[in-house]
Amino acid sequence: MTLRTVLLSLQALLAAAEPDDPQDAVVAKQYKDCQEIFIKTARHWTNIYAGGPHRELDLENKITQVMGMGFDEGKARVALSSHNWDIERATENLLS
Repeated sequence: MTLRTVLLSLQALLAAAEPDDPQDAVVAKQYKDCQEIFIKTARHWTNIYAGGPHRELDLENKITQVMGMGFDEGKARVALSSHNWDIERATENLLS
């Protein structure tokens, strides 16, 4: 593939999301089942990893709570976002 082909493919994927044939099943499930959590998660990840303008303070507070239990920030963020930001379910996942 050429760079042009790769960029065109990426553009097509971004323009027409296919939640029934996802690259990431957790994200697709959020997209289909709970748009509000999907949007908040997308804003959070964009802010953290791409310097986006929107901070989701409630999500950041949940990360801080899980970190207070002794977990790494990255692992806390992944566990929470994978479990719809439910602290109890994320903690259970981290402990299993």
